Amino acid sequence: MGICMQFTNKADLPKPVENFLKFSDYNASGVKFDISATRLIDSPNIAKLWSEHGKEVSEDVSDRLWSAVGSGIHKRFEDANSWDPDVIMEKRFVSEINGKLVSAQIDALHVSEKTLLDLKTTSAWKVVNKDYDKYEKQMNIQAHLAGLHGYEVEKIQVVIICRDWSKARSGELNYPNTPIQIVDLDLWTKKEQALYIRERLELHFGDGEKTCTDEDRWARPESFAVKVKGKKRALRVLPTMESALLYAADNNLADSKYSIEERPATYTRCESYCAVSKWCSQFNATK
Repeated sequence: MGICMQFTNKADLPKPVENFLKFSDYNASGVKFDISATRLIDSPNIAKLWSEHGKEVSEDVSDRLWSAVGSGIHKRFEDANSWDPDVIMEKRFVSEINGKLVSAQIDALHVSEKTLLDLKTTSAWKVVNKDYDKYEKQMNIQAHLAGLHGYEVEKIQVVIICRDWSKARSGELNYPNTPIQIVDLDLWTKKEQALYIRERLELHFGDGEKTCTDEDRWARPESFAVKVKGKKRALRVLPTMESALLYAADNNLADSKYSIEERPATYTRCESYCAVSKWCSQFNATK
């Protein structure tokens, strides 16, 4: 299961570097499946657009840097544990659920400890903000499929490597004290895992309309900024025009000295990080 996209090299990087950034060994074994755990937890609309337009997508190789770095760390992680029979590395599980082949590739399973681990190379701000929701969903799918293949999982942990970690900030509140963090995630019951997988399969393969949620789109809602005329910085940013007017009245702001700036909703993923947004009717309707 794979889509061959097109690549550009706008920075005119040397050919060996370009090859390094373009290289992918995803599903090198060629195992057939309908959907992966990563795709299952994501927007069904994006999955649909990728299946329809993936071969038309063009990506610059320089945008693949951190993905390549993460893949390199995964390979070293795998090699470092290849000698240990108590650790299962990079194993792909595929099971038929509701008539679809669902796939999940684990990073590591510590068999005797019944602990599933997933390695993530990301920003330290993931840790600061405790932004682990997608990790938890992905790993519970992994745990469920591992269980269907006879591997017992009693604990799930994400191993976060903070690529932008700053030692100078390590004493700040909630900032990670080291560049590698081990985070325990909630392990759902097998019934909860199975229900979640079935619900996501219905969203992806059912007859309903395929759309993205505000969470999928990394939405920032519409807001209204109360500003003193002539100054850039807002006194207060509020969710409605009514609340902005009320704030101005409560603070005795004269009409001649303040203004209210309407800030429309923004969809960061659609605008900057979604490779298929130009074919998306939902996004184009909101531009």
